[in-house]
Amino acid sequence: MARCEGTTRNGDQCKRDAQPDSKFCYAHGAADTEATVEDEQSEVILEWEDIKPLILVGAMAAGFFLFMRTVGRWIPRM
Repeated sequence: MARCEGTTRNGDQCKRDAQPDSKFCYAHGAADTEATVEDEQSEVILEWEDIKPLILVGAMAAGFFLFMRTVGRWIPRM
């Protein structure tokens, strides 16, 4: 069997055998998956061009709400 490619807290290579069809042992296999997910999530960076449409839609919705609230006072209730 191949040796696990994971590292210990000291930075040494793990002494366990790797699981079948994997480069890591049972302990480092789950930790590697979680680290990969965290790395992928940390790479998401929102820029102004991504946020601008959301702010504009929110401002338009607030304006529409205030407009309808004002116009609604002029319309008699039935």
